[in-house]
Amino acid sequence: MPVVGAEGGREPQWIADLVLEEEVRAPAGGYVGAVRTSTTDHRFLVDGSVSVLCGAVVGAASLSTVRDADPAVAAAVIAILVGLTGCLAVRRIRPTGAFVVGSALMLGLVALPNIGEQGVPPILLPFSLIHPVLLYAVVAYTERSALPVACGLLGAGISVVRGVIGFPFDPLGTAGVLATAAFGSVLAAWALGRYQRIRVAYVRSLEERAAQAELLREQQVREATAAERRLIAREIHDVAAHSLAVVLAQADTARLVFDRDPEKAREMIGTAVEVGRQAMGELRSMLGVLRTGDEPAPADGDLAELVETFRRAGAAVELVSSGTEREIDTAQRHAVYRIVQESVTNALKHVGPEVTCRVVLDWAADRLTVTVSDDGPGTSADLAAGGGFGIAGMAERMRQIGGDFDVRSAPGGGTEVRAGFGLPGAPR
Repeated sequence: MPVVGAEGGREPQWIADLVLEEEVRAPAGGYVGAVRTSTTDHRFLVDGSVSVLCGAVVGAASLSTVRDADPAVAAAVIAILVGLTGCLAVRRIRPTGAFVVGSALMLGLVALPNIGEQGVPPILLPFSLIHPVLLYAVVAYTERSALPVACGLLGAGISVVRGVIGFPFDPLGTAGVLATAAFGSVLAAWALGRYQRIRVAYVRSLEERAAQAELLREQQVREATAAERRLIAREIHDVAAHSLAVVLAQADTARLVFDRDPEKAREMIGTAVEVGRQAMGELRSMLGVLRTGDEPAPADGDLAELVETFRRAGAAVELVSSGTEREIDTAQRHAVYRIVQESVTNALKHVGPEVTCRVVLDWAADRLTVTVSDDGPGTSADLAAGGGFGIAGMAERMRQIGGDFDVRSAPGGGTEVRAGFGLPGAPR
């Protein structure tokens, strides 16, 4: 990812640093690549090649000045040049270490005597421009900026003083030029490094937010899928349990009366077939949801017709309604239908066809209460806590429409299922 600078798109020419991957410090330490385009070895190879090229260019310009210098001074200058070039090669892998070593080398350069017949201070040699690049790297690739910049400004001040001492014939002019160049390069390196770090952090935050958004979307899809599966499972359980209970009751009764009353047996078998076909239709409709992804169609059957179906199966079911009937929405009708269906089915399954059930719809001014009770032997077990999928499904249906659900049973006292919810327009 190329770095966009403040001047016409790329960074200044003296920063021979076409960034192939930018890094910011991770919270736990070390460096985490915001955009990884190569391995660490590849990055070192690229930076090393750029550093050698840069060192060759500025070194050639510098050595032309050092040719007539004292051999010891020339050797020291060459050693410092090689050291700064090495620091340039590892500026992204070890930015702090490169800056510390580079600063020490620059202090050594300041301490060297003037070079050549003109007495040029070594600090003014072209390869000194490598140090601002090291400052840029430590600001851009680490969280340290204040201390390196302070060191850079101090080094700039030392360089100005050393340069003025090297050119005593025009101290004011020399000081002005050197101060502008030295302090300007430090501030430019800091500004560009700061900009780079902020930009990389911003890009990284966008990537993290995009990843979080993708995770959130996947989680929402999983939750929606799970909710749909639970809904389908409840529907299939209600239909299958109700239909099989009726079919088995009809078939069992038809088997018992077949010899003495064949006509009655045929009627019961016909009822079983009718209930089975109805169940197949509902199951086919619900299983089609798995292919189309639509919502399952709610069961809006008439309660009177449902009770009549149970009666044809041989169960004694009574439907009582008190108060003024009100209009309720589809979800509420669905919940009432399924709760009555599941409750009577449970009574038939656990007690037998001889059970007597009573379904009461109590229409109050602001609330509908549905009570389904039977005269079975009852149980001392906590049905609400361990009543199986049917009771859990009924409780979930009431929760979805903002109602309440309770099931009670006592030995010798039968079982009672009670569900209630507020009516539309009622005060809450």
